[in-house]
Amino acid sequence: MALDNKIIKCVIFTLKKENIIVPNALVAEIISVKDVQELDNAPDWYLGQLNWRGTDVPLVSFEAAAGDSASKVNLNTQAVVINGAGVDGSDEESPYLAMVMSGVPHVSHFSREQIKADEEEGGDSHPMIAQKVRINGASVSILDVDAMVAMVRDVAA
Repeated sequence: MALDNKIIKCVIFTLKKENIIVPNALVAEIISVKDVQELDNAPDWYLGQLNWRGTDVPLVSFEAAAGDSASKVNLNTQAVVINGAGVDGSDEESPYLAMVMSGVPHVSHFSREQIKADEEEGGDSHPMIAQKVRINGASVSILDVDAMVAMVRDVAA
């Protein structure tokens, strides 16, 4: 039986105010956040770096990038580690990013026909959102990993 190439496997993350969709292939792991090393003079959305499997990984807050307050990181904080390698091929030292999440992630499969541009959405744009869409009528945002990588690189520069 051949696989249907039109089916997209995604992970949906529930954040404080929004549902974010990420291709399954970009999700490395869901982890508990421990020992975040803060960076002096970093923007509020850049929470610091955490050690994941021997690699320092930038930890970001989606909400704070939009101007909301960042959640306090504690022992109950969960984060999704996202594979950022190959985005532009130039970051060999830190090929991952981590983003604080608040809800339970859901793995889902969608056909291209189920995903429609969100015609009703307008107004504020978020620097980490590629596009707002509707899947079976529900509003979700597609995470812009390229933009996240660029934002983290700007902080490191």
